[in-house]
Amino acid sequence: MRLRSVMAALAVGMSLVAESAGAAGIPEPEVASYRQILANKAPHLKLFQWDGNPRILLLDFPTLGEQADMFNRIVALVERMGVPRDRVLTTEELSAYIKTVGRTPYTFALGNDFRVSELVTFFNLLDYSRLSPTAGEAALRDYLLSSGYMGEKFGFYQLIAPDRVILSIPQEQAQPIGEGRTLHITAAARTTILRHELSHGEYYANKYYTDYCRQFWRFALSPDQRQAFVKFLGDRSYDTNNAEMMVNEGQAYLFHTPDPGSFSAKAVGLKPAELDTLRKMFMDYNPPTPLFEAAK
Repeated sequence: MRLRSVMAALAVGMSLVAESAGAAGIPEPEVASYRQILANKAPHLKLFQWDGNPRILLLDFPTLGEQADMFNRIVALVERMGVPRDRVLTTEELSAYIKTVGRTPYTFALGNDFRVSELVTFFNLLDYSRLSPTAGEAALRDYLLSSGYMGEKFGFYQLIAPDRVILSIPQEQAQPIGEGRTLHITAAARTTILRHELSHGEYYANKYYTDYCRQFWRFALSPDQRQAFVKFLGDRSYDTNNAEMMVNEGQAYLFHTPDPGSFSAKAVGLKPAELDTLRKMFMDYNPPTPLFEAAK
């Protein structure tokens, strides 16, 4: 029997957190605008296709626990420093790693953004690592297969082009995160997370915007400003050896995270006037994305 069949038979839906994520599967996508996604309130998982770019899909989770169960191991594999790239962490290893970076399962990533090609790598490595998927991971895998975004050939998962983007955000909620603390996802926080994640989607799925951001990073930012951003991202456990991630996260924080509670000149080590100048320069050359207009 093939390894994948064995693992599927043995999968018991291990959960990274108390909630069981996506056990009923991922629903079919609804085409929606930025404002329609933002206004969503539902007690169950919903999937949207952003009308600004049909290659961008967004999962809207009713709880942070469900989002964590589906994505935390993927976040670790793809984005974080000090995590092996040739295998998937066990749930115990993931829990230990999250503690070392000063987070909880709920706060490891408040929003997510992945190309399907990255998810294909994750699911192949999950099989290679002989690990069972969590309920959320299994739901995501099954959706990618049933939707035709991912296929199987020669015993491996493979990308079916074009490469789509899967984003996720949480709904408004108050989530206890241990030690008497509660994380509040307010309306303002949800707005910031949505815009931040959609900007990642545009970076992945809009080649004109990708080129614009790369050129701005290379030529508009000074070496010291780029280094300031790399340090800012490294302090948040992003893999600073991934140059493409630095550009992508840089544009998302610089131009699509307007909430000063989430990002500020002080946080990144720039003067307020520097940050204002960079933002003005970016807009002066008309970035080729509908997101700025959609988010007004």
